[in-house]
Amino acid sequence: MPTDAITQKVSERYAKAANTGEQMCCPTSYDMGHLKTFIPEEVLKISYGCGTPAGLKTVRAGETVLDIGSGGGIDCFEASRLVGPTGRVIGIDMTDTMLEIARKNASVVAANLGYSNSNVEFRKGLADAMPVEDGTIDLIISNCVINLAPDKRKVFREMYRVAKPGGRFTISDIVSDQTVPQYLVHDTQKWGDCLSGALTLTTYMTGMTEAGFLGIHLVKFSPWRVIDGIHFFSVTLTGYKLPPATTASSVRTPPFEAPSADLWMNEV
Repeated sequence: MPTDAITQKVSERYAKAANTGEQMCCPTSYDMGHLKTFIPEEVLKISYGCGTPAGLKTVRAGETVLDIGSGGGIDCFEASRLVGPTGRVIGIDMTDTMLEIARKNASVVAANLGYSNSNVEFRKGLADAMPVEDGTIDLIISNCVINLAPDKRKVFREMYRVAKPGGRFTISDIVSDQTVPQYLVHDTQKWGDCLSGALTLTTYMTGMTEAGFLGIHLVKFSPWRVIDGIHFFSVTLTGYKLPPATTASSVRTPPFEAPSADLWMNEV
């Protein structure tokens, strides 16, 4: 399937969800009781993901944070709270409907947090061609979005480009325990369900290493679905773009052993 067709179908799917309130299928673990104290319901009801990368104590005050695939803005707004009024958050999304909702609510969130001005900016763009300057980002987050990109290695290279030397990422995504077969790759519905575009965890991490990131390790994982014997699970990964003076040998990546099949539940 042409990559432009995949991108168009995914964008249409999420634009429809923004208008209808459709519940997308990815597993999430947002603390809605906390988030609703400063984020409007309009944003919360269209928030999708497979983890909470902004809420894992990875965001530091005063930092510049980039959210790839910001959607309605939920992760950006949580990052906004965590970086504080001296920090900055940039959200990138390709869907106009999502961007409209996020931009409309940015000033509301800022007021709820007691900021004189919003520290969040939403830009239209693609994950594999981000409208962000080189070497400007302290922390990259993303929540079940890179899975939707047809060329993930290009996304990883873009992440490395925009990260500052010494910068890092914490991203959540859906991966699989084996290569997704062609009949799923060509299923446009399952692209939007974060299934057709899944890489194996090994391939995913290798792509990040090839882009230049080091110290890549698994923060958490949880099983999600099984389709035709293919196990899909949610992972959260973190890794680093080291300063030039740091050698690769000084960073040790913890060993990773893929989850065994008996951990999988919810077979369909």
